Amino acid sequence: MSAVDLSLSDEAFRASVVGAGEVAALFDASPWLTKFELFHRKRGTIATPEFNAVTNGVPADMRIFCGVMLEPVVVEIACRLWGYERVETPKRLTNGNGLGGHPDQLVRCPERGVGVLEIKTADWLVAKGWGDEPPLNYQLQAQTYAGLAGVEWCEIITLVGGNDPRRFPLPFKPKVYAEIERRVAEFWADVEADRAPPVDYARDGKTLVEALGQPTDEVADLRESLDAEQEAMDFLDAKARRDEAETDMEVAKTRLIERIGTAGVALLPGHRLTANRTKDTPDREAKQGEIIRGRKGYRRFDLREVKA
Repeated sequence: MSAVDLSLSDEAFRASVVGAGEVAALFDASPWLTKFELFHRKRGTIATPEFNAVTNGVPADMRIFCGVMLEPVVVEIACRLWGYERVETPKRLTNGNGLGGHPDQLVRCPERGVGVLEIKTADWLVAKGWGDEPPLNYQLQAQTYAGLAGVEWCEIITLVGGNDPRRFPLPFKPKVYAEIERRVAEFWADVEADRAPPVDYARDGKTLVEALGQPTDEVADLRESLDAEQEAMDFLDAKARRDEAETDMEVAKTRLIERIGTAGVALLPGHRLTANRTKDTPDREAKQGEIIRGRKGYRRFDLREVKA
């Protein structure tokens, strides 16, 4: 276990390592982060979002905020249910070669000795989609912390729906951790040499725009580029199909509304339709002389498949 100089600011530490929560991007297994975006974060060409940012008392992401606030509660639940004992947990760990992070909690298990708990919260519907094990990105994060902490096991503790604690025990896998370290070292070599990974065109649009910087008055002449012409045609074709699909949706929606009339709920052979109307909101005075206009209610439309 290798601790980090705590004189580093959180921002400086995060910039100096691939965090355990970022490792999945190097395996194309992160639902939130691509390797291309991670590369530009570490190169400094785009900003790294502040984790759990709170501005004027308002969290930027309420799910993250609540998850962080619930971490000690979930740890306490795990200790009481499964007999774990808290162990002093370093604020930061690193392998000394660009991999690091902050484990949620080290604990001592009566049977397995010291291990790492990685705390998560999840809606029941999300957790239902996991099956018998949590997503790969969570497993890679837990394995990273186990390797950094030098322990033989890790466990993902997930509080599902606010009242259903579940644990997913994982033995430490040295080969997986070795591959994590290898990919991290290779990544930093690419960052140093400014070898950017390929763009994920389905996910990296905003990142690419930010990395390129402000547009200029320059005119790009692509008249000889057949690839650019094909991409332009692909874009317009997709836009036309999207517009057509939106029109088809509106037609189907209006037909259903006509069919159910004023009923707020409709039961179909395989679906449930909710079409209630929201309440009108009156005008109100925010401060003297300033009126915030109300708005009329509208009819919501929510159609969901009903599984037998």
